[in-house]
Amino acid sequence: MFKQFISNIPGADSYMIFSLITFMVFFSVVGLYMFLMDHKHIDEMKQLPFEKK
Repeated sequence: MFKQFISNIPGADSYMIFSLITFMVFFSVVGLYMFLMDHKHIDEMKQLPFEKK
């Protein structure tokens, strides 16, 4: 059923490739950001739910 909808759209393969590349770039950048984030900041964020006001 899904193939019938996709086969009727001209250039659907380029849309799929573009969306895959966008997905991979976004999550690679987020992963790299998390990996390079300052560990002191991460520890502060971990303790926020436990701090009393």
